[in-house]
Formats: sequence, C-alpha cells, structure tokens
Amino acid sequence: MLLETAAAREEGSRSSLSKALALLVVVAERSEKGVGLSSAAARTGLHVATAHRLLGALVDENFLNFDPYTKRYVLGLMPYEIVNRAGPDLEFLQLRKKLRPMLESAQRRLGGIINLSVPSCGEALCIDVIEGRAQILVSTLKVGARRPLGVGAASLALLATHPLASRTQIIAREAERYLKYGHLSATLVTEACTRFLADGYVVNEALIIPDIGALAIPVFEAGAVVCAVSVTNTISHLRCDSRAGIAETLRRAVVDAGFSTEAA
Repeated sequence: MLLETAAAREEGSRSSLSKALALLVVVAERSEKGVGLSSAAARTGLHVATAHRLLGALVDENFLNFDPYTKRYVLGLMPYEIVNRAGPDLEFLQLRKKLRPMLESAQRRLGGIINLSVPSCGEALCIDVIEGRAQILVSTLKVGARRPLGVGAASLALLATHPLASRTQIIAREAERYLKYGHLSATLVTEACTRFLADGYVVNEALIIPDIGALAIPVFEAGAVVCAVSVTNTISHLRCDSRAGIAETLRRAVVDAGFSTEAA
C-alpha cells in the first residue's frame, strides 16, 4: 500500500502531456512489433487506466495506431507527417544518423561527451549528444539546445570557418551575449578563431563549469561546413600536449563517416 501511494504521487506530479509523450517514445522504440497496454504502462511508470486513456488519445490524433487483434500499439501517421513537414531540418536527422556510429566509436576511445551541432538561423543547434560510459556526467548541451556562434567549442568551430569579415561582424553582434557564459568575451572568441587557422581545432577555455573544457573541429561536405563535432572532458584530459591527438581522433571519425574536415 505504501509503494502504491508513492507511485501514485509520482505519477500525479507529471503533466498529462509528459505522460503521453513518454508513452509515445516507448511505442516508437518498439514500433516494429508494437507494445501492449500493460507493457507500455509498466515502462512509463503509469497506472494501467491512465496509460489506456492517454494511448487512446494518441490513437485519436493519429500519433498511434491500435491493432484490435494483437492488442498492440504502433506508430501512426502523424509522427511521420511532422518529420515530413520539418523540411530542411530533416537533413539534420540524416546527418546525425550518418555520423553517429563513427562518433560513438570515437567516444569510446576518447571518453568524455561528444556533441554534434549544426548552423541554424545564425546560431549553433545541438542535434546529438553521445555520452557512452563517460566518467563525467556534466554536459552543458542537450539535443535541441541553441547557442550563439562562438559559445561552446562546437559553436566556436562553426564560427571559425566564416570568412574574416563575416566572423568579425558576428562577434561584434554577439559580444554582449558572450558575457553571460562564464568568462567568455569577444576578445577570447576572436583569439580562439585565430588559433584555429594554425591548429585546425578550437578549444573552449572560457570555463562555465569548473575543470570542464571542450575541443571541437568543423565538418565539411562538398566544400561547405555542415556541422561541428566537440568532445567535452575534464581539463586533465584536454592538456595542451593531448589536444592534437584528440583532434585527430575526431577527424578520423568524420572522414570514416564520409565527410571532410577541410573546406575544398
């Protein structure tokens, strides 16, 4: 009885939207074979009656389909329609899918957390985070997070690929926003971009989280920058004498995935 009461309180603290989205994710992960009501409820920590009501609502809105013979739920048409309506953003999903296997391999070798960010609407948009069995559990980026160009290693790598005039204009535009991120400043961003020309990689040295830094490289396809890959780790793992090797590991992963690390 005590456990049931605690579970009910935990379930009650979540919004209906949160519960429905959790159910949608569970079905999506197993959509090939489908998911039964009791399994979906158990995997999301919901009461069976609550899960049944929300699954029914998702079916009504075409997010899910229900097979009355097998009594299992599978993805409906709406999730695919939403992806189709995403237009150019769909390219981000394809980019992530193509790079992920190689980046997972790189993460196992390097440790830390690998992030993948793309240029989007004048900012850097995080589209993937690969943690593996990283010893550090701190990441300032989540999938969907946006940063001004120059904030964070991946965003800095994207900025560094801009021609000098464009880069200078962006840094001037974002100068005030930089001050909100640790010890970052327009001067530090400018210096980091300048070092990129010699090193071929950038390092975020304006620490937002103590003892945590990041190194990143840009990724090109057909001569145009398409994204940047960064690895976040403790400063002890990002020593000056280790940086070239870390960058080379990221470069090999990018090339093995069919991309380039240099503009044509």
